[in-house]
Amino acid sequence: MFAKKINKYVKTNNLNVRLLVAGDPWESYWSAYFLNKFLNKKIPIQIQVHGDIADPRWRRINLRNRIRYSFAKLSLPKASSVRAVTKYQAENLVNSFGIKREKIVVVPVPIIVASKSVSLKSERPKTIGFIGRIHQDRGIWAFIKLVRILNSGAKDFKVFVIGDGPSKDKFLMKLSSIFSKNRIIYIGQLPESELLKAWKKIGVLVSMAPVESYGRVMRESLIAGVPVWATSSSGVRDLMDNCKKGEVRLLDLSKSDASLDKDFNSLLKTKVSSDFSKRFVRENNTYAAKLAKSWINTINKAK
Repeated sequence: MFAKKINKYVKTNNLNVRLLVAGDPWESYWSAYFLNKFLNKKIPIQIQVHGDIADPRWRRINLRNRIRYSFAKLSLPKASSVRAVTKYQAENLVNSFGIKREKIVVVPVPIIVASKSVSLKSERPKTIGFIGRIHQDRGIWAFIKLVRILNSGAKDFKVFVIGDGPSKDKFLMKLSSIFSKNRIIYIGQLPESELLKAWKKIGVLVSMAPVESYGRVMRESLIAGVPVWATSSSGVRDLMDNCKKGEVRLLDLSKSDASLDKDFNSLLKTKVSSDFSKRFVRENNTYAAKLAKSWINTINKAK
């Protein structure tokens, strides 16, 4: 239906379409595919892949992901080019979907940096921060397990939650079963302008998403001077390649309770260098131009 409407719009306005950009390898791609059929042309198609759909853990999250993975196996090899957001995600796409490496361009997601790096002279507050969508796909039940383990040893840290989602009520209820309410700070969604104040109240950002292709919030955390504790993923590995040792630490729940407690307290004392913020802002300003260049290259290769 969408492809038919766009076909009519293109022909009515006599548009010279040179490139189609699909925001995902599913509905977006097939809309572009059928538009090509209706126009009776071979307009190149670039598929944007934001999630790490080639990671086996992504397929295991739910049945919907397994079905989408099967459809992606059909669409991705047909694309004229594929945009990935990290080199590790690109490697996964090559290995899992058989895409030719020369078809893939790696361009991270541009982020609006609303704040300068936060520098705290004293030790940061003893708080664990969770920021993002409160959904089971984001590892929220593993997060509950972590704070339960940490709480068995120390009773003086707080949990700071920013975000919303379908599992919010159940998530907060489980947190309340572990802590007294004065140790849980929930403030819902926050506009970018208010986030800087919130970072000052967070000691360590925890990310337990089983699959993370890029990790926007983790990067914002380091820019704000807050270290990151995260489960391994392509996005986390890429971030670790681009920051100083110790600023991002891998979180493994199979470790002993004592080891997890030690890691937490070590991160609270970790000072994030301003070098990451300066380098990130400089590189971040080039991403939009690099993406536009990838479109031009895709068009030129199709000639």
